[in-house]
Amino acid sequence: MKKGKTTTMRTITLFLTWLSAIAMYGQTISPDKTGMDLSAQQWAKEVVMGWNLGNSFESAGGETAWGNPATTKEMIHAVKEAGFNAIRIPVRWSEHLTNSQDMTVSSAWLTRVKQVVDWALQEDMYVIINTHHEAWLDRAPFYKNKEENNRKLSALWTNIATFFRDYDQRLAFAGTNETIALINGQEHWESPTAEYQDVQNSYNQTFIDAVRATGGKNYYRNLIVQTYACNSYYGLTGFVIPKDKVEERMSVEFHCYDPYEYAGGGSYYYWGDKYKALGKRVPSSNEKTMTDLFDRIRNTWGKKGLGIILGEYGVTCHYTNDDKTTQLENEQYFIKCMVSAARERGFAAFVWDNNVFGNGTEKFGIFNRRNGMTVGNEYVLKGICEGAGTEYKEPVNPGGDDVLGGQVFWEGNAMLDWGNGLQLFIPQDAFEPYGRDAWLALYYTLDYKDYNMIQFFYGDWDQENIVDFSIDGITYTKEFQPGNHYSVGSGEDCVSLISFNDNVLDLILKKGLVLQGHGLRLTKVVLGSNTGIDSPILKQGDDHRYFMLDGRQADVIRKGTIYIHNGKKVLVK
Repeated sequence: MKKGKTTTMRTITLFLTWLSAIAMYGQTISPDKTGMDLSAQQWAKEVVMGWNLGNSFESAGGETAWGNPATTKEMIHAVKEAGFNAIRIPVRWSEHLTNSQDMTVSSAWLTRVKQVVDWALQEDMYVIINTHHEAWLDRAPFYKNKEENNRKLSALWTNIATFFRDYDQRLAFAGTNETIALINGQEHWESPTAEYQDVQNSYNQTFIDAVRATGGKNYYRNLIVQTYACNSYYGLTGFVIPKDKVEERMSVEFHCYDPYEYAGGGSYYYWGDKYKALGKRVPSSNEKTMTDLFDRIRNTWGKKGLGIILGEYGVTCHYTNDDKTTQLENEQYFIKCMVSAARERGFAAFVWDNNVFGNGTEKFGIFNRRNGMTVGNEYVLKGICEGAGTEYKEPVNPGGDDVLGGQVFWEGNAMLDWGNGLQLFIPQDAFEPYGRDAWLALYYTLDYKDYNMIQFFYGDWDQENIVDFSIDGITYTKEFQPGNHYSVGSGEDCVSLISFNDNVLDLILKKGLVLQGHGLRLTKVVLGSNTGIDSPILKQGDDHRYFMLDGRQADVIRKGTIYIHNGKKVLVK
């Protein structure tokens, strides 16, 4: 009886403590849209040059525990004077809790973070604060921890968001950082399991819900969620956009030190085709790899209304004495390409500066905080300034009936998986209205573990009835693999415009067409014709930009192919 009474009293005490915490930190007030007009994409575009206050507030043991001096108002001013108009402040909160159950943060730590935020806002800078190096959270993306971690994350962000609730739209919150499974002391940076992805997605939803629930300006504040490990490739295949109460106030964050064997320091001292042309040894990842990735990110997330935050990027200072100047100039060129690609697509890019200098790995210092904020790496700073001059360019409509026209023949959500999936027959009379001008547009999402493929046959499965067809000016026989053709991965959306020569169309008009495949989920099939399409004559040296129907800029203009040019579909002859 005594034990039961004690247990009851303990329960009541814990309940009252929780209510007290809610009363102090978690009061919900009515939404306040005053001065909160920027959408997530507009917020990102406002960031011309972003800088990370690295290895300070996220340090284990306190702000100066990793060797950096305490941040001062003069430091923030120096960053602004150098041309930066945004700052990302990584923060570790768990070492500064007064109550680990309700995740109450000490007033001293909140006040100190607030002081630096205020200094940045006084310089009219945009600011991000996040949770960073929270081992209990971002090193345990396991189902066994999921419920408790989300409870604690919700409580933590309720406290942080309530404290900063009255701040204007220049301040944004980022829910997590680089979530990485830690097993037996080893961090697993490789491709995540479905479990790891699911837990990270749950963190994102919990963060959004917790901040919005505090009301006030937080109801409309721009919030930033993360892919697993802040890796864009993992995000393109596993990131789930959280549900939000407000529209266009959410961004997705990724980090980019690609290729790491160059940017992080390792076996390469040169990068890019520009330096390959000089006879230098460079990694296979080059300028086109970078821009193709950024295009995929914009086409995947930007078109869904998300802002895009490049939360960290950089290149470590590394060189050999025999060619030091050329190698440092190459690092400047790499950074210029990175920032330019981000600016052109409306990404907010924040360079990583850990105040570490020298020659080797993890030497990401730019401003020397121990020496009056003198510039310790002029090459990286010059590269940022050069790239930041790039102007934003509106994306070309990546396709759809508003550009392609045509009639929808089939619409749904069906897996192509040989005999176990959809096998779609398009009868000859469906092609008849278009005759020899007919084309076929396929809308689909790649969804595969091994490979992907689409096949076409005339009216039946006889192997003699294989079909020749063209995509982007490339001719295929019977089948093609979208992943290889577009250099995209599982989870990405694609639009393929299929065209046929006259002889093939004559047979289709007699027999119809069958399509099947593997590793993709078909969502729509559209039939149309080239009638009414602008048909410019391709001229030698034509410098106008032409785009594929999926939004990628065409590297080679091929005759007989439909492109988007100046917002219209054109057939190059």
